[in-house]
Amino acid sequence: MAKYKIDLDRLAADFATAKTNADGLGVSLAMALKGFPCPAAFPVIAPYISAVTASGLFEAKLGALAKVPVHVHAPAYRADEMDELCKVCSHIVFNSLAQLKAFGPACAAAGCHVGLRINPGFSFADSLKYDPCCPDSRFGVLPDEFIAFLAAPVNADAVAALDGLHVHALCEGRPPAFAKLVERFTRQVESFFAANGSLKLNWINLGGGQTINDPGYATERASAAVAELRRMGPFEVIIEPSEYLVRYAGTIEANVLDVIHRGQKDIAILDVSLVCHATDVVIYDMRPDILRPAQRAGGRKTILGAVSCLAGDVIGQYEFDRPLVVGDTVEIGGMGCYSFAQQSWFNGIRHPDLVVISQEKGEKVAVSWSFNDYLRDFFRDDTSRV
Repeated sequence: MAKYKIDLDRLAADFATAKTNADGLGVSLAMALKGFPCPAAFPVIAPYISAVTASGLFEAKLGALAKVPVHVHAPAYRADEMDELCKVCSHIVFNSLAQLKAFGPACAAAGCHVGLRINPGFSFADSLKYDPCCPDSRFGVLPDEFIAFLAAPVNADAVAALDGLHVHALCEGRPPAFAKLVERFTRQVESFFAANGSLKLNWINLGGGQTINDPGYATERASAAVAELRRMGPFEVIIEPSEYLVRYAGTIEANVLDVIHRGQKDIAILDVSLVCHATDVVIYDMRPDILRPAQRAGGRKTILGAVSCLAGDVIGQYEFDRPLVVGDTVEIGGMGCYSFAQQSWFNGIRHPDLVVISQEKGEKVAVSWSFNDYLRDFFRDDTSRV
């Protein structure tokens, strides 16, 4: 059976690098759970992070298992969820001025830090699919809208409840892009203070998308930009990467079920499906890395195909140093982020087991799936049937 594999030793090393870079930048390191909802790894991660960030109530409750503060942001909240969110979360970020007015004062009274997401009107994402500030984006409040809100006395209660801002405008953001984001957003924050002198900020979350594990991420320019932002007030500056923290600690281990010969090429059918098991790869049209078997330029051309019925469910063409045979194992790299977080039962294909690995404890199955799990998706209101 195929497996998702998380190398806990590699995970710890990557988080240690990220923490060093964050310290060099002068920011707190949080982790966005959306790409890595893996409680089995929380004990390894927790020592390196100041918080986890969630995208809704269930994810926030999962994040509480990490035993660090939980921040939450969602495009909108249900009124009947707010009491529970206030119990679970230390920070609640609102996506609109209407929801800030409706819920912000009560959340502040309950002891939560209250934030507002700003859409800065610019971003450094290359793809519209991943651009949180794309045209007609549903994420955040535009700076001019927020300035008008701050200037209106009728909004005094909501402004008094607010003590933080959130901005997200990066995707695979290298240090120059991160520095530009901080520099430009700093000027916007200055305009917010100018619009309302009573605005008090205790924290600013610069969002995720940083390639924070890159050596030397804390460049002189990026660090200086954060320092300039922090000079405007005694507030904490936070980043919340996800993808780069965990990507390279995860693999998918697949098995060759059959090999079809097509002239000078082979087609190996694996017991995985990108549509089910690595949807981010499909959406972003990426070509995954193959860690094993060994590859060799000029070797046997082999197309790695999925087990689903979708014609385009193909991992890619590779050149291996020998022909693949039934029973071979193919290890796909860079699968730590989003893979098991976005699973699908397309074609009724079973999810791979989620396995965590460390030198100290070896392999341990953290999650395994059965037919009953699949069936419950159809009979959620009548589990007596299974």
